Amino acid sequence: MPPMTVVRPVRADDATPLQALAEALDTVNLPADPAAIHEIIARSEAGFAGDGTGRAQYTLVAEREGRLLGTASLFARHGTPDDPHYALAVEQRTVVSQQLHAGRERRVLRLVIDQEPWTELGGLVVAPAARGQGLGKFLVAARLLLIAMHRERFCDRCIAELLPARDADGGNAFWEAVGRPLTGMDYQRADRLCRSGKEFIDAWFPHQELVVDLLPPAAQALIGVEGPATAPVRALLHRAGFRFLGTVDPFDAGPHDGAAVRTSSPSPAAAAWSAWTTRRKAIPRTR
Repeated sequence: MPPMTVVRPVRADDATPLQALAEALDTVNLPADPAAIHEIIARSEAGFAGDGTGRAQYTLVAEREGRLLGTASLFARHGTPDDPHYALAVEQRTVVSQQLHAGRERRVLRLVIDQEPWTELGGLVVAPAARGQGLGKFLVAARLLLIAMHRERFCDRCIAELLPARDADGGNAFWEAVGRPLTGMDYQRADRLCRSGKEFIDAWFPHQELVVDLLPPAAQALIGVEGPATAPVRALLHRAGFRFLGTVDPFDAGPHDGAAVRTSSPSPAAAAWSAWTTRRKAIPRTR
């Protein structure tokens, strides 16, 4: 019989293994910084205790045989007037030359500043040795079930910011083509800066349209495309009702998927759980 996986709220004594997971990816929502890890745990404990500020965070961990193998968070309110959600809208344009009697299709990117809150699914990390075993999908389903069980704590729409493929050194071709020239910062520094604020995006990113054809092919290829490690999770999100929102991350061009949470129809959580359990039942057991 395969070992049991337990998904539970993070605890103070998880700090060391959670730090080890953070070092596998080092993202805004799970930075490889001991002080930030302790803050994440404290905020999650406050959230599960009934934080009434509307900015609560809920962090779950997946544990198997006493080993912490994965983690994922829910952010109750992402995108507000004092801390907006920034994205690049991916739009199609048709430009016509009267002289040449010809038209061309063109993709453009446009900065979006959204002040209406979302509930964000973020901070998903699975230990490298445990990947490919369905833990990421389990953590997605668990978060959607948490939303369904406590609707009053969360928004009526959810968003997941999905990671694209990364370079071997952890960099990103889209950032090198767009973000670095605009800010003078490397990808990792800009990512860390977002933990304290994102006003510099509004100040330094152009509010005019950016023509995708002007970018290097490696940067264009990342726009709206999830990385290989993210593809299984994205598939589960889509089975749960999430869809591409037509926007991407302004740093790495990873896709943003979202879903409305409707109390009058089957919830995304139920669909996600059904997708997870159906898949598990279809996997033949071996001794």
